[in-house]
Amino acid sequence: MPSTMRPTQPPTGRPRHRSLPIQALAVGALLLATLVGGTTATTAAPAASTSPLAGLKILITNDDSAQGHDATFGTDGKGLYELRKALCGAGADVLVVAPWSQQSGAGAGMTTPGFSPVPLTVQAIAPPTAYASDCSGAAAGGAVFGVCQTAGPCSSSTPSATPADAVNVALSRFARTYWPTGPDLVLSGVNFGENVGATLDHSGTVGAVITAHEYGVPAMAFGAEVPHSLAQIPLVPFSQTAAFATDLISSMAKQKKLTSGLVLNVNYPFVGAGEKLGKAVTTVAGTSDDLGLTFTGDVPRTGGTYQLSAGSPTPETRKKADTTALANNDISITPLDGDWTAPSSGGGNLIALLLGLLGL
Repeated sequence: MPSTMRPTQPPTGRPRHRSLPIQALAVGALLLATLVGGTTATTAAPAASTSPLAGLKILITNDDSAQGHDATFGTDGKGLYELRKALCGAGADVLVVAPWSQQSGAGAGMTTPGFSPVPLTVQAIAPPTAYASDCSGAAAGGAVFGVCQTAGPCSSSTPSATPADAVNVALSRFARTYWPTGPDLVLSGVNFGENVGATLDHSGTVGAVITAHEYGVPAMAFGAEVPHSLAQIPLVPFSQTAAFATDLISSMAKQKKLTSGLVLNVNYPFVGAGEKLGKAVTTVAGTSDDLGLTFTGDVPRTGGTYQLSAGSPTPETRKKADTTALANNDISITPLDGDWTAPSSGGGNLIALLLGLLGL
């Protein structure tokens, strides 16, 4: 879910596809230190071997679409192609199944049939010329597909499937045509914009990895922060995020940490002129609305039209927040549980109270 606003403070909060609780961050910090050394991150550290991801089967999706036509700003899949390029360069076998067109803000929404089946078409897409040969040596060839809601060919006027749809159809059916046992890992991104704070729940990028988690496949979402200035938007750090993702995945594979319960939300900062990239840090999901969404206009009780605009983000109040990490130019890594169940510390007491009131 793209954002042009950078939050300035940290969060406390309300339930969501929860980041792991604060107590778990100690474990996360230990894992992070093991994986990335706890040192200052680099923009493109060299791989430990020529093919550190050899044999790893990776499904890539996003919420920006698989088209990749926007060569100037990269709003429709440039980050996906940069990630595909980096992973294939590290020896991974990559397959792309992503929404046909822009689905930012789709969350984990899925297409559902009513009283009759709904068609979802998986259609091949030719990668942009600059990325055409990136995966030519891989078994799956880095094949790219877009998913739309139609029984015929997808077109510019065809409704797109959601990110969750793309993962759902890929993991339940389509990926088997390439890998009989399915992928080892699902990646979503690199997103045009960060997925942090109160907007995290509504991100299609994150919704895709939550869907992968439901299939028991380890999954990671990657977002690249959008800068404040329109003139700098062509400098969104897609390639830096893809390089970090490749190093992180390589380390985790070596440590045998790519397990079925793994869900990570990773956000890479935009580092402006004269600024310095910070560290990779484990974080929790913040509560600041980094988009600063605001409704303006007065509408009578009979109805009418409001204007929805982006504004200033709300102050962050939660410690170790993802929003604060980005504001400090740190790489934010947030472990997610992909589960709406209330934490046992409070949920059990609430349920007992409700059962008592009902006489059960």
